[in-house]
Amino acid sequence: MSLLASTYNLGLLGRLRDDPGPFDPAAVRKILVVRNDNIGDVLCTTPSLDILRQAFPQAHIAALVCTLAQDALEGHRALDELFVYPKAKHKHYGTLESHRRLLAVLRRIRRRGFDLAVCPRNGFFTSQAWLAYAAAARWRLGPEAKGDKRRWGFYYNLPAPWPRPEDHEVLRSAHLLRYIGLDSEPKGLYLNIPRESRAKVLKFKATFGLNQDPAPVVLNITRWEYRPECLWPGPKYRQLAERLARMPGGVVVTHAPGDKEWVAGLLEGLEPRVPVFWSKSLKDFAACIEGGRAFITAEGGPMHFAAALQKPLVVMWSSTPLSNWRPWQVPCEVLGATGPIEPIGVEEVLVALERLPA
Repeated sequence: MSLLASTYNLGLLGRLRDDPGPFDPAAVRKILVVRNDNIGDVLCTTPSLDILRQAFPQAHIAALVCTLAQDALEGHRALDELFVYPKAKHKHYGTLESHRRLLAVLRRIRRRGFDLAVCPRNGFFTSQAWLAYAAAARWRLGPEAKGDKRRWGFYYNLPAPWPRPEDHEVLRSAHLLRYIGLDSEPKGLYLNIPRESRAKVLKFKATFGLNQDPAPVVLNITRWEYRPECLWPGPKYRQLAERLARMPGGVVVTHAPGDKEWVAGLLEGLEPRVPVFWSKSLKDFAACIEGGRAFITAEGGPMHFAAALQKPLVVMWSSTPLSNWRPWQVPCEVLGATGPIEPIGVEEVLVALERLPA
C-alpha cells in the first residue's frame, strides 16, 4: 500500500487500510451508481440500473450525477434516490460555491452508509473514481487504473478490466457488472416523463392543430459551438423545416435554450408557419420527441432521448465511432459518418425519413 493511499484512507475513510473483505452480494443493501459525464452517456447507463434492480430487488439504489444529467435519471424506475451536484466548469455557480455544494452532497451520501458503489465507464476516470471513494462505500467497483493513473487505483477496491473499446456504451456500462456476478443482457434505454410535461406538449400541439394522425416530425435545430463537425448550415435547416411543414402531420422544431433568437430568425417568413417548441426542461423536450412520429437531429445527446423513447430517428453523423454511440435498439437512419455533416443534403434527410418504419 502506498503512502498516498494510506494518507487518503486516513483522511477520508478514517483508517489506514481499506480492506472490505471478499465481495458478498448478501451484504449489499444500499447501492450508489456514480456517473459524472454527459446526459447521453448517462442515458446509456439506464439499462445497467435495471440489471442492478433485478439482481437486488430489496436494495436501496441511488445514483450520483451532475446537474446537467439530472433529467436523464430523475424518476427512473430502478432508483430510490438521486443525488445531484453542480460541476464548476458548467458555471452554474462560482468555483467555491460549486465545491461547497458538492461536499454537502457527499456528506449526505456518506451518512447513508452505502455498501456498494458502481462506476460504469469505458475506462478509469479520476474524477469519477474519486467521487466513489469520497462516498466511502464499503465496496467500490470501477474500471482498473492504468498508466500514469495507477497511483489513484486505490479509489476502487473492486477494480475490473476495461470493456472492449469497440463495444456500444450500453454494453460497456453493463460489462462492469459481470465482475460482481451479474451477466444479464442490457435491454432498452429508459427515460421517465412526468404527466406535467406530456400535458404541456399536448396543449402546444393543440394550439397548432397537431393533435391528430399522423403525428408531426420533430426536427431538432442545433448549433454545436464546441463541435464544428456537427454544424449543419442554417439555410439547409430552413429548407428542411419548410419541406416538412408541407408534409402530412407537419413538423415541430426544437432547439437548445441559447438558440431561441437564432432559430426564430432562421424560420422567419416561412409559410405555413413552423411551430417551435422550447423549454428549459429536458423532460419537456423529451415529451415533445415522444409526441412526434419521428425525430431528426445532428449527432449528440438528443438522439439518446429518442432511443430511450423508442422513437425512430434520422441522425446526421460526423466522425464519432458508430459502434460506441449509435442510438440503442431503435430504428435509425444514419447519414454521413465520414466527417463534418455540412455536405449532407436536405433531400438525403427526407429520403432517409421515408425509409423509417411507419
